[in-house]
Amino acid sequence: MKKLLTLLVAAAMTLGMAFGFTSCTDVTGTDDTLIVYTEAGFAPFEYISGNEIVGVDVEIMNLVGKKLNKTVKFENVAFDTIIDAVSAGKLCNVGAAGISITDARKEKVDFSNEYYTANLYVIYPADKAADYQVKTTDGKTGIYWDKLAGKTIAVQSGTTADLFAGDEIGEGGTIGGTGAKISGFDELATALEDVGVNSDVLIIDELPAQKLIEGKSKYACAPLYYKGGEGEADEPACDVYAIAVTKGQTELLNAINEVLEELGAEGIQALVNKHLGI
Repeated sequence: MKKLLTLLVAAAMTLGMAFGFTSCTDVTGTDDTLIVYTEAGFAPFEYISGNEIVGVDVEIMNLVGKKLNKTVKFENVAFDTIIDAVSAGKLCNVGAAGISITDARKEKVDFSNEYYTANLYVIYPADKAADYQVKTTDGKTGIYWDKLAGKTIAVQSGTTADLFAGDEIGEGGTIGGTGAKISGFDELATALEDVGVNSDVLIIDELPAQKLIEGKSKYACAPLYYKGGEGEADEPACDVYAIAVTKGQTELLNAINEVLEELGAEGIQALVNKHLGI
């Protein structure tokens, strides 16, 4: 889904992972800087530490920069602007922000190989656990979509959670016609503060959800599930991440895929653990 809303202010704020301000309109030409758009409120994949943007996606793209002999500069923007900016290819050629592949996005950009799968999670007031939690067929504590019937669901605008919720609230969706509605936010911190006030729950990906409520006892979270039919297992709602690249940037796309292959699942998980402090 990745996925979703800045923790720290700033739709137009830019922070560099390194020096260099040349154009990125031709990443395979003489320019020595690769500009990457991200949304730095999605720990552990991208977040702000001190005065730097850090995280899993940052480390991946820095390895790509080394492979291409380019300096990498990250710019922190609103999530729902990234795909269009990458598609235009004038301000950046890469979007790395826990982005999920969708058919609509594939029309605008090319995607790297998928590199991480995350379950969608629901954050809710801890004292309302009995209203939401169920035991799923895999023995876990989870939440079915139908438990969100009639609820106001906070999401990060433009993210996979937004798309998932829109589908389920729409005609023919699991909670369509129940009065459920979406409340979109640009910043995760603001969305979280709204839970229990104007919004009933917040849907985001698993690791950011756990990070977001860390040390906040008034909130709890659990995985989101599609309820299985008779004799069928429940199915978790999943978000799969990839890196978006301007169409036609073959060398860049190949370099990203090479780095992802070299890291492998274990290497990616090691980066996740590192940025979770595990």
